Amino acid sequence: MEGRLVALATPIAEVAGGVFERVWRFLIDPILATPWGDWSGFWERVVFDDRLVVIYFLPLVPLLLLFRGDALRKAIIATSAAFLIYVFGALYAAFWLVTCVAFYFIGERFAIEAKRKDVLQIGPPLFAAATLLGWYYGSVALLGTNIPTETNNWLFEHLPWVFPLPVRLHWPVAFGPMGPAPLFATMFYNTHNIGMAYFLVRMLHYFAEIKRGGIAKEERGLLRFVTYAAYAPAMIQGPIERYPAFQQQIETSHERRGFGAVPIAFARIGWGVAKVLIGYWYLFPIAHDVLAIDRPNLLEQTYYAHPEQIESFWWLYFGVYVQIYMLYLEFSGYCDVSAGMARLIGYRQVENFDWPWFATSLRDFWRRWHISLSAMLRDYVYIALGGNRRHTTLNLCLTFGLCGFWHIPNISPFMRIWGIALVMWGVLMGLMLAVNQWWVSWMKRVDERQTGVMYAIRRGAARLWPLPQILAWAITMHFFVHSLLIFFAGPIGARNVYYEMFRRLWGAG
Repeated sequence: MEGRLVALATPIAEVAGGVFERVWRFLIDPILATPWGDWSGFWERVVFDDRLVVIYFLPLVPLLLLFRGDALRKAIIATSAAFLIYVFGALYAAFWLVTCVAFYFIGERFAIEAKRKDVLQIGPPLFAAATLLGWYYGSVALLGTNIPTETNNWLFEHLPWVFPLPVRLHWPVAFGPMGPAPLFATMFYNTHNIGMAYFLVRMLHYFAEIKRGGIAKEERGLLRFVTYAAYAPAMIQGPIERYPAFQQQIETSHERRGFGAVPIAFARIGWGVAKVLIGYWYLFPIAHDVLAIDRPNLLEQTYYAHPEQIESFWWLYFGVYVQIYMLYLEFSGYCDVSAGMARLIGYRQVENFDWPWFATSLRDFWRRWHISLSAMLRDYVYIALGGNRRHTTLNLCLTFGLCGFWHIPNISPFMRIWGIALVMWGVLMGLMLAVNQWWVSWMKRVDERQTGVMYAIRRGAARLWPLPQILAWAITMHFFVHSLLIFFAGPIGARNVYYEMFRRLWGAG
């Protein structure tokens, strides 16, 4: 008997050992292959790129620890200007500071006009909105502004600091056959990565609060405003802090500084960088080698343009999960780095993510994902349109349609076409949230009546905990993630992927 047990256990142990070995190699091999000592090729171009350029503000943080109150605000502006010059170039830094000063005075004029009784009530808000959109799209239009190649090359040779960091570091993507890419094309390549899109939302909040009377006159000084608008750790992609909360945190930040905050802060920064590395180690190879969704041209992205070339049905089905998880790791990693630097200063930054992948409904998801933006859209768009009081479905579609439109990186011809797809995604998300709200309202009425078949089903399901919660989680994740097929690739790309999935399921061809 003992011999038979040993004979049975041996192959099981061998199989388990083989599985363990493969898992271990999968986890450890990318780490061992990482070029840790390659600063320019790996750290600058792979890790501290895109959103994580915020890390370049970290060496300036110790300077801020020397100040408090208005002196701290002046130091924040000075260090943020230095950060902007180093990362985005001196010309963009000047553009940003001029923008901040201009909008301060526009805001002060708006505060006067919004109180007038002899003008149409809707007039000042419409003027503020038109001014913001005019600034935004007028600035973004500079993307297509070309200066003579000779002038561009002369500037790069004699005044390289007017160009962003990738150009100064001679990244291949920033150069063409005639030399460096046009100056304005490198400055305004993506409104989300250079802070402009988030400045737009901050100003939506700022003007709305001025009209409501939520920001007193004494809180609106030029120094305070520019500090709020130019605070570098959260400038690029948020979180979008409320103006009064930001000012209160800055005013009392010296009270929360201390050696005890240092290990927590650096742990948060390290965790943010680790998230980006996790995506690079385990998700990027899939995106690059299996799905080819990292190509800059949509027509070259195998997953969306030629899904029939994806061998595995499961890669086809879960491919969009790879893309959104990569985005989540990079975006939430950026927020972690930003929050860690803020903690060093003594500023407790608002959290932007709260375990969104554990949400059990779409409503729950949007309370956990990009929390600061979701709250802004709720307070200043959805509720302003009427919220749950009237036309709920229309309000949700308009709010998320605007959210989709806001995500357009720039106004190049291709991006204008993609913008239509982003608005379509927003409307679809609004409809799904409307269904979610309708379901919640119906279930409340069922529980109040405490009679009928549906009430009996709900009572029975409650006894099966946690299965109903797991089912709600699975439905939420699938509806949210698969809606992103439109977000990432537009209706044509989404159609291609779904057609290929259904074709394989039906066994056709």
